[in-house]
Amino acid sequence: MALAGVWQRLSKRVRDLLTPQSVLEAHEERALAAKEGTVPIAQTRPRQKARVSGVIRSLGIGPRGSGATFEIDLYDGTGSVTVLWLGQRQILGMEPGRHVIVEGLMTVDDAGRRVMRDPRYELIPWAAPQ
Repeated sequence: MALAGVWQRLSKRVRDLLTPQSVLEAHEERALAAKEGTVPIAQTRPRQKARVSGVIRSLGIGPRGSGATFEIDLYDGTGSVTVLWLGQRQILGMEPGRHVIVEGLMTVDDAGRRVMRDPRYELIPWAAPQ
């Protein structure tokens, strides 16, 4: 019986070593989204309210309209969404690698990318090192 457990752990480790890092990261993000009870980004629809979670891949300040806009690229393993806060230059705690939950109206821009403007947000606490 113990040999079966060792074999399972060994086969999982070999599979993990042979799987591309991007695939493993996507799987982790999907698992975290499921744990948080959020909807996968790929399943969201335009003009509908959505609660999604993911990891911040990038952030920046962009000129939109008449003022600055703080924006992040949020990725959950199924897709990504550009999240904008109009009139903001920064939001404390928002940085690449941080996980966040956002809730708001999902839209699509002229290029067909998902966009959410001025959503409610919740920073997910950093995971303890293992």
